[in-house]
Amino acid sequence: MVFAQDQERKAGPSIAEWLKGLEKKLEQIVPSKSVPLSTVVVGARSANEDSQPKLYWKGKKVDEVVTEEEFAKFKAAIAAVEKGDSTGAIKDLAEFMKQYPDSALIPDAKKTFDLVKAAGK
Repeated sequence: MVFAQDQERKAGPSIAEWLKGLEKKLEQIVPSKSVPLSTVVVGARSANEDSQPKLYWKGKKVDEVVTEEEFAKFKAAIAAVEKGDSTGAIKDLAEFMKQYPDSALIPDAKKTFDLVKAAGK
């Protein structure tokens, strides 16, 4: 006798489970807002300084860089999934993958895209 729960485990994570794990990953790369502090030291930011958020996925040896624009577009696509807008989410994720084919977020975008498409069948 096979239980439904066992079948779900074999099929992979549900969209809700995937989004929960993905949200935890995305929280790690959002730059935290700094609290305003009074100080007498003034610093100047160099043009060579890297100001883009960096990703760290377990098992990766190199830091991946994600621009703010690409991160915002990915978050917008994920928000469409969370709202239940499958059509909009599929469109947004497809556009994201086309616009940023070398993004560090592509594996997550593809997985989310596949899960949303499978749920719509």
